[in-house]
Amino acid sequence: MMRLSQKASIVLLCAGLTIFVGKVGAQNIDDDLQVARSSLKADRQATVAKAMQLSAEEGKAFWPLYDEYRAKMDKVGDATLKLIKEYAKLYPDIPDARASVLLQDLCDLEKQRLETQTACLMKMEKVLSPAKTLRFAQVENRLDLALRAVIAAQIPLVPIEGRLAGTEDGAISVTEGVPGGNVVKTYQLKATVAAIDTSDREITLVNASGIKTTVKAGPEVTNFDQINVGDQLKITAAQEMAISVVGADEPRSDGVAQAVLLAPKEAKPGGLIVETAQVTAKVTAIDVEHRQATLQFEDGTTRTVSVRPDVDLSKRKVGDQVVIRKTETLAVKIEKP
Repeated sequence: MMRLSQKASIVLLCAGLTIFVGKVGAQNIDDDLQVARSSLKADRQATVAKAMQLSAEEGKAFWPLYDEYRAKMDKVGDATLKLIKEYAKLYPDIPDARASVLLQDLCDLEKQRLETQTACLMKMEKVLSPAKTLRFAQVENRLDLALRAVIAAQIPLVPIEGRLAGTEDGAISVTEGVPGGNVVKTYQLKATVAAIDTSDREITLVNASGIKTTVKAGPEVTNFDQINVGDQLKITAAQEMAISVVGADEPRSDGVAQAVLLAPKEAKPGGLIVETAQVTAKVTAIDVEHRQATLQFEDGTTRTVSVRPDVDLSKRKVGDQVVIRKTETLAVKIEKP
């Protein structure tokens, strides 16, 4: 797989984008741009007019200069659009050599944008007061900032190698006065298939943060040929731990059980793995004053744990059994977006 340099990511981090696009994708940009530009042009001019509060005499001198300024800025936008379209076509694997050219072109456009803005302000100051010229500069900068924020939110970063991270959540449920309870933790990860190496059975995944990693699909992935670029990988892992206290003579069933369910043939790869393990520990000591209990496991190890304030320790005794049952579920799914 082709390795990316930092130069490629800088292409998107530069703040010199003065146009709006709806989505990354060369086929979408032209249509989105036409709709966005027509509405933004009207909104922008109305915003400037309201903020500037020009007199009739000031307006006669201001608006021709403003139209000239926006026409030049639109040319910069057209050139920037060309870069974005090429970026969309090459994404996510942009060769370093091409990334260097795109970076230089974008820096040149940013320089041109600043020079155009400076020249405009110098002309504005000849027909407006310094205070109103400064107000115009503030309004333009704020409008440009709003556009850049929209673009930054909709164009993903060039991926960099790293470790994919998901989101975690957890919950604890107990019954008042009853020792033990349930602890549930969940982990979710989503990523997009950005590239596939069929010869080495490798899949390049990219998450929403622009982190890229390559994984190898082992022989157990029988439906490897059903994976396509653009597919979404979803991983959900859940862990539930149930703890209860039973009498010393009650039966127990310690051990491990596992169930595996794979996607049917010809379907997108995926599967579900459920594993349940249960162990029992014996209460060997109870410290009522410090509200602690000492547990001994089958292998001879011991552990002292705290007891919740709402549990009446006078009703518990040495020899009681603490049953710990842990259920882990891993669901992996690849589907079309």
